[in-house]
Amino acid sequence: MARLIALLTDYGYTDTYVAQVKAVLLRLCPTCEVLDLTHGIPPQQVRSGAYQLATAVPYLPDGTVLIAVVDPGVGTARRAIGVQGTRHIYFAPDNGLLSLALLEDPPQRAVVLDNPRYHLPEVSATFHGRDIFAPCAAHFANGVPLEQLGTPTPPDTLTQLPHLTPIREAEGFVCHPLHIDHFGNVVFNLRRAVYARATQRSAPDRVYLSRAGTLVELPMVRTFGEVPWGTPLAYWGSSDYLEVAINGGSAARQLGVDFETTVRVPL
Repeated sequence: MARLIALLTDYGYTDTYVAQVKAVLLRLCPTCEVLDLTHGIPPQQVRSGAYQLATAVPYLPDGTVLIAVVDPGVGTARRAIGVQGTRHIYFAPDNGLLSLALLEDPPQRAVVLDNPRYHLPEVSATFHGRDIFAPCAAHFANGVPLEQLGTPTPPDTLTQLPHLTPIREAEGFVCHPLHIDHFGNVVFNLRRAVYARATQRSAPDRVYLSRAGTLVELPMVRTFGEVPWGTPLAYWGSSDYLEVAINGGSAARQLGVDFETTVRVPL
């Protein structure tokens, strides 16, 4: 049975970077199947990449090998890692990119990918996706044990992103953005289950977007069509995170939401 290797990067769709990674995979592991999760992560947006990866992980077949590369620190002292989760295996920079995925798929063991035998002969300082992550993933898919690819490291030493969960205050939650999608909808770090455990309710009536020192009240609804066209709203998204949107528009653009914006959710 062919091993599935899934790819997520910020390499885009214009250059040949993705094709080079796939070429290495197929040359070293001709029997593998390659699945593109996305290559449209905004450049260097590790938080967005972490969210997107976590949304795909629950739907992948057990034993999927994932290569995730959003790597502003490529070529620096940041580690290249391989991680065995409960269900999947990950190859990525140790910069927090795996933080959310590993909450869903807890790590069992990890290695630093420092065995040059399983890299390409020439390793570029700026393209570890092609020269380290892809060959290591291919060798693993061919049956090389994870421990042979590098030096073991305790999973609790892996880098974690800040603000993965909302801040709990007496009045409610303060939430930070994780991702801005293709439509301009903004995903915040509060999950439906977390809110329900804290309040014994399925959803608040409204939330408050903090923008330029003022609070903008947004109705909490089930879906876009419950408010008039062009109206801002909040809702639980398809991955059960709090999202802010505009029916028929871009919340990121029209409300000026960016990764510094917060949302307050009352209890």
